[in-house]
Amino acid sequence: MSSFRTVLVVDDEDQLLRLMKRLIERTGRPVLAAGNAAEARALFHKHVGEIGLVLLDVTMPGGDGAEKLLPEFSAARPDLRVVVTSGDAMPASLEEELERVGGSFLRKPFVPKTLLGLLVEEASEEPDASKDAEAPEETGALPVPTAVDPS
Repeated sequence: MSSFRTVLVVDDEDQLLRLMKRLIERTGRPVLAAGNAAEARALFHKHVGEIGLVLLDVTMPGGDGAEKLLPEFSAARPDLRVVVTSGDAMPASLEEELERVGGSFLRKPFVPKTLLGLLVEEASEEPDASKDAEAPEETGALPVPTAVDPS
């Protein structure tokens, strides 16, 4: 059995948050869901050793979106995989930070197949995803600022 790490999903759009959570749960991965930055911080710090991937919305109420959370989370866990999501263009400062940590960008709206493909790709790169699987030759992270086509 594969030992996938937990996914932390952070989005202030409740319907989207629930949809992403359900989709990820169907893959058998543990999921933590946060609807605001305070919840995200609390969950991240409580489960810091379990989280392998964070899906992080750029814009959150109160201004504590990806621009503040990404540097915080990556400082605590430099090996953390991060995917920033947004329907808008990313601010230049966030683009630079995402590139620095080797993260990816997923443009909203996206279809479930796109999110699931991202999870499969990410899981194949986890060191303990499967002891029998061969290590990939290169990372599957999308180069910043390339957006994933939602269709």
